[in-house]
Amino acid sequence: MDRLKVVIVRGQIIFPGEVIGFSSIESDKIKMQLEAFDNDEELFLTRYKSDNEDETDFPEIETNGVIIKVETVKNKDNGATEIMAKALRRAKLKTLYPKSPYDMEGDVEEYIKSKEGFDTMFNSIQTAMRQYGEVNTKFRKNFLEDLLAEDNLPDLLDGLRLALPLDYTNRIAVNDANTPIDEAKILMSIMAEAVNRKLIADTIKVEVDKDISKNQRDYILREHLKVIQNEMAKNSGYETVSDEYEEKLAKLKLADEYKEKLKKDISRLNNAGSNGAEGNVLRTYLDTVFEMPFEVYSEDFNDILRAKKVLDEDHYGLEKVKDRILEYLSVRILNPIGNSPILCLVGPPGTGKTSIAKSVAKALGRKYVRISLGGVGDEAEIRGHRRTYVGAMPGRIVEAIKNAKVSNPLLLLDEIDKSSRDYKGDVSSALLEVLDGEQNKTFRDRYLEIPLDLSKVLFIATANTLDTIPRPLLDRMDIIEISSYTENEKYHIAKKYLIPKEVEANGLRDIEISFSDKAIKKVIHNYTREAGVRNLSRRIGDICRKCARESLEGKKKFKITEKSVYKYLGKEKVRFDEIEKEPQVGVVTGLAWTSVGGDTLSIEVNIMPGKGVLTLTGNMGDVMKESAGIAKSLVRSMAEEYSIAEGFFEKHDIHLHIPEGAVPKDGPSAGVTMTTALISAITERKVRADVAMTGEITLRGKVLAIGGLKEKLLAAKLAGVKTVCVPKENEADIAELSGEITGGLEIVYVRDIKEVLSTALI
Repeated sequence: MDRLKVVIVRGQIIFPGEVIGFSSIESDKIKMQLEAFDNDEELFLTRYKSDNEDETDFPEIETNGVIIKVETVKNKDNGATEIMAKALRRAKLKTLYPKSPYDMEGDVEEYIKSKEGFDTMFNSIQTAMRQYGEVNTKFRKNFLEDLLAEDNLPDLLDGLRLALPLDYTNRIAVNDANTPIDEAKILMSIMAEAVNRKLIADTIKVEVDKDISKNQRDYILREHLKVIQNEMAKNSGYETVSDEYEEKLAKLKLADEYKEKLKKDISRLNNAGSNGAEGNVLRTYLDTVFEMPFEVYSEDFNDILRAKKVLDEDHYGLEKVKDRILEYLSVRILNPIGNSPILCLVGPPGTGKTSIAKSVAKALGRKYVRISLGGVGDEAEIRGHRRTYVGAMPGRIVEAIKNAKVSNPLLLLDEIDKSSRDYKGDVSSALLEVLDGEQNKTFRDRYLEIPLDLSKVLFIATANTLDTIPRPLLDRMDIIEISSYTENEKYHIAKKYLIPKEVEANGLRDIEISFSDKAIKKVIHNYTREAGVRNLSRRIGDICRKCARESLEGKKKFKITEKSVYKYLGKEKVRFDEIEKEPQVGVVTGLAWTSVGGDTLSIEVNIMPGKGVLTLTGNMGDVMKESAGIAKSLVRSMAEEYSIAEGFFEKHDIHLHIPEGAVPKDGPSAGVTMTTALISAITERKVRADVAMTGEITLRGKVLAIGGLKEKLLAAKLAGVKTVCVPKENEADIAELSGEITGGLEIVYVRDIKEVLSTALI
C-alpha cells in the first residue's frame, strides 16, 4: 500500500492506457500535478460519485480509480497551463487525508491481489471476444488477434477496455468492479448484448428478404417496419394492426355513419402500410379517436351540503362568490339537462380563481382539467388542425376531454382575457361555439371530424380583467367578481391554509414550528403588497426554507415572532404612503386602483407667473391628461364664484404633478382630486389633510361613479385617512362592503364638485 497524492475529477472515468488532460489559469488548481511532474511522482486519480457541479456539501468520492503519471506540461498563450497525464494501473483508495480541495493524499492499494479463477475466466472471455468479433468488423480487424495473444487476464482486460466502445454508463459499471474476475463478467455481458442485438436485426432482415422481390428493393424500409409492426401485433394476439383497430371500433359508441368512415380509414391504413406520411397520419388519427371517451360519463355528487362544506374548507371568506357558485350548482342539480351559464371568475392575480374551480370539481366529484389560454392566438388551438399533414393534432378542448377520460369533466379555461388574435384566426371567435349551449352539443373539431357533445362539460373561465374580452364572448358568460382580500382575510387565509401548506412543502411536518399572530400580520403588512395571497405564500415559504436549513444544523423548535420575521426576511419590502400631517395648499390625496390593490395618490399643483401654460408631469396616461384638461376648464368656469381674478389664467402657468413619476398612471377617477388641487392652489385655501377622494369629473362639475371602491377604501385606511369623498352613484357599492372595510371611515357621498370642495377645503 502506497501513500499518493489524490486528484479528484467529476464526470470522467479513465482506464489504464488512456490519457487525461488538466488545464487551468489558476495555479493552485493544478499545483499537485505540476509538483508530480517536477518530482517524477505518480498520482492517484478518482472521481466524485455525483456529476452535479452544484453539489458542494461534502460530495462522496469513488474509491476505485487509476494511478496516473504526468507526461507533458505546456504553457499556452492565454496564460493557462495544460497538463497531459497517462493512466498506468488500476488501484483502490483505502484512506483519504484531505488538506484542501486541491491538496489531498491517500493510502492506495493496487488493483490485483488474487489470481484465483483466472484460468477459467480467461477461456470464457476469449470465447466471448471471438463471438463479438463476428458481429463487429472493426473489432475483429484491429484488436481481436492482438488481444487473443495475451496470456495474462489483467493485461487482456486493459486492452479490451480500450477496444470496446464503452458509453459512460458502462464505464461506471466497469470501474465499480473490485476484481479482474468481476470486471471480466461485466465486459462479457456488454459483448453478449451487442451480439444479441445483431442476431435480432439479422432475423428481421431474413424475414423481409423472403417476402420481397428484386423490383421491390426501393421499399425496403417500409417492409422492414411492416414486419416489425406485424410481429408486435402477433405478440398482442392480433394477426395485423388493422385487426386491433377493428376490434376497438366494434366497442365504440358512435353513429353508424361515423363507424363506416372509420372502417374506410382502417382499410386505407392496411393498404398504405405503416411507413410514409399517409400511414403515420392515419395511425395517429385512429389512436386519437379510440382514446376519446364517447358516451363515458362520471357520476356527480348531487349534494349541495357537501359542496358547501368543500368550499368552506378550501376557501376563507369570499362569501358572495361561494353563494353564487352554490346557487349555480343547485340549478344544475334540479335541472341537469338545462343550459347552464358559463361561469367566469374575474379578479386580481392570487385571489384564488383557479383553486375555486378545483374546489367545484372536488365538490361535484368531477374530473378536473385545465386549459391555459394566455397568449394563444391560433384558432386551430381550439378547433384543431385539418387532418391533411404529418403533425396535425386536435384542439385543446378535445385533448382535455381525452386526458380526462370522461365526457363531462370540469374544464377550466384559464386566463381567457389573455387570448389574442393574429393572422391565424381569432381564438375568441372559436370559443363562441364552445361556450354556447345551443351550439356545443355538436361541436366539431377539424381534426376529429366527429361531432362531440360538450353540453355535459362544466366550463369555468378565469380572467384578471374584462376589458380585453370581446363583447360577444363576454355575453356568453356569467361574471363572478373576486375582489382584493383585506388584511384580516389574508391573516386567516395564511393561518388556515398557507402556513400548513408551506410547512408540508418544505419538509417541516415533523418539526415543531409555530407562527405568532403578530408575525403573520407583520409579513402581510410590511413584506407583501398585492390583492391576492400569492406573494404572502412565497414569503411564508421563504421563512420555512430557512427553518428547514436550521433544522438540519441541529435546531428542533421554531417560534416565528414579530421580531424574528426581520431575521428571516430582512428589511421591510413595502412602504405605505401616509397622508400629510398638516393641511396644505394645492396638495390633495386621491385614491387609485392598481393590479395589486388600492393605493393613495398625492396630487400637487403649483402656480407661477407665466402665459397660461398647463404642465402635467408624473407619467400620466391619455385619460388622466384629459381629466386634467377638464379640471382646468371647470375651474375657469367657476372663477367668479371662487373670487379668481380676471385674466388670472392668461398670466399664470399651472404645474400639476403626481409623485412617483416612474410609475405609469391612468384612469378618469382622479378628476375630482385634480379639480380640488387646482382650486386650492389658485385660491390659496388649504385642503384638509385627513380627506381623500375619488371620482370622475365632467365639464359641468358632476361627479361620476368609479370602480375598485373596495381596494381604494382599504388603501385610505392604511394611509390614515378619516374622511373619503365618494360619488353618490357608488352608494349601493358601499352598502355591500363589510364593516371591516368601512369601519372608522366617514363616507361623504357627493354629486358635484361643490360638495367635494365644501368638504375638503378649509
